[in-house]
Amino acid sequence: MINITIIYDSDVIIQFNYDKTLVEIVKTLPAKLYIPEEKSWWIPYCLLNNFLDKIRGLPYNIRKIELEKNYELAKTFKFKTTPYQHQVDGFNYGIARERFLLGDDMGLGKSKEAIDISIYKKLLYGVKHCLVICGVKTLTHTWEREIIKHSDEGSHILGNYVSKNGKVKSGSNLKKLEDLENINNLPFFLITNIETIRNKEICNKLIELIESKEIDIILFDEFHKVKNSFSQQGEALLKLKPTTRIAMTGTPLVNSPLDLFAILNWLDIERHNFYAFRNHYCTFGNMKEITGYKNLEELNAILNMIMLRRKKEDVLDLPPKVYTTEYLEMSKGQEKIYEEVKTELIENIDKIALSNNPLAELIRLRQATAFTGILSTSVRESVKYDRAMDIVEEVVSNNGKIIILSQWVEVLKPLIKVLSEEGYNPAVIIGGVNKQEQENKFMNDSSCKVLLGSITSMGVGLTLTAANTVIFLDSPWTKTDKTQAEDRTHRIGTNGTVNIITLVCSGTIDERVEQIVESKGELSDFIVDGQINPKNKVNMLRYLLS
Repeated sequence: MINITIIYDSDVIIQFNYDKTLVEIVKTLPAKLYIPEEKSWWIPYCLLNNFLDKIRGLPYNIRKIELEKNYELAKTFKFKTTPYQHQVDGFNYGIARERFLLGDDMGLGKSKEAIDISIYKKLLYGVKHCLVICGVKTLTHTWEREIIKHSDEGSHILGNYVSKNGKVKSGSNLKKLEDLENINNLPFFLITNIETIRNKEICNKLIELIESKEIDIILFDEFHKVKNSFSQQGEALLKLKPTTRIAMTGTPLVNSPLDLFAILNWLDIERHNFYAFRNHYCTFGNMKEITGYKNLEELNAILNMIMLRRKKEDVLDLPPKVYTTEYLEMSKGQEKIYEEVKTELIENIDKIALSNNPLAELIRLRQATAFTGILSTSVRESVKYDRAMDIVEEVVSNNGKIIILSQWVEVLKPLIKVLSEEGYNPAVIIGGVNKQEQENKFMNDSSCKVLLGSITSMGVGLTLTAANTVIFLDSPWTKTDKTQAEDRTHRIGTNGTVNIITLVCSGTIDERVEQIVESKGELSDFIVDGQINPKNKVNMLRYLLS
């Protein structure tokens, strides 16, 4: 008799008296582990049907160990925002699994799917808290806003607090630890970045909270950032294993089989250690150097079992443009430069209001959110550059092309230099260049993956339909100017959806500008034509600087 125990619809334990034929059957499965002290085999739940097919005709007994489920409460779940059909499919896939990789292309709405799945599991299992870990540390504010948009649940970025002047500030690791010590006072969604769990005290506290079921879901965004399982953050992450684990990335994970170890281990699909994993999938030379790879079909089969991946070209219900606003947290150095410029502007606000073009006085502040090197020789930092490079890497690894836009050439120049050094062979459309020559380079040169352009130069007369992604490092003052620039990519000849991503530094003038771009009120008139009551100019400037 073959005894099969299913644990939480995630793991399967197989026990039988020694039988050579049965042992050989188990060994044909792409993921398995022998447990000698229990004289049993472990396989992931996703392989159970595969195993049952192979033992058809043999006697077996199945026993299930289940979590307590509240199906009636789970039936009350409702989407706050209407999903596309592929998001419904992703939701159904996710609620049926406890551990998986969500590998959808950028722009398909992975965060919404993960949020919906987590809330459903809260209702079904009574989960107290879900921890969101951002592999890109600047995206904590973006997740905070996504949770507000797609759910009625509260969220809290670990360590954040409100200062005496009413501004939300990022706290130290001590403050984050204090939050975790008082987790019962925190909302369902907790948000932090991967760097947080490098701290041993925080990591140990998280392990304790997971073991006590205070945290029983982890969503890990941008998982491809954790390739090294021996790094501080890699080792810490592999200790955090709640019941439900959802890894997210839009970047293919097939560049090197070794890059997959961390994610397969975290999802409990790979139970061997790293060296056994390496020996199974790598070939070696005389000096023990890796010379190639083997068993890749097996590895691919494992990936297909635990990964849901849809590409934009395969999804039929997407609109022609998908808009995303990412809210980034500035570094301490960048924030210091920003606050210095802002303080100076506020001190001179009455004088600025009397000038012919008050908005020109705000340019330095807006540029500070892009790159401090424009204003400082000692502080040269840019959270927007860092995030733009992340997006470029993801888009290009998926065989896409990308356009990066700014109002100011000074903002583009440092990024042009970095992208050139990184081998992206960028095209550049700014004043003084041959636009048609650069357009042809971007459209027809396979080595040219990125185009950088000033918004004024990109307004008319260009067709750049090779791009499937557009990044705005900053927004122009009017919606019309922004639409004209983005429409260079979405014209006759465009294949599929174009992602339009706007990078916004959280808590800065960027946020006010985004509100202006979407508005059609008095402030918009002021910006476009200067048509506003002079008495209100100071109020308008205070609004922008608030």
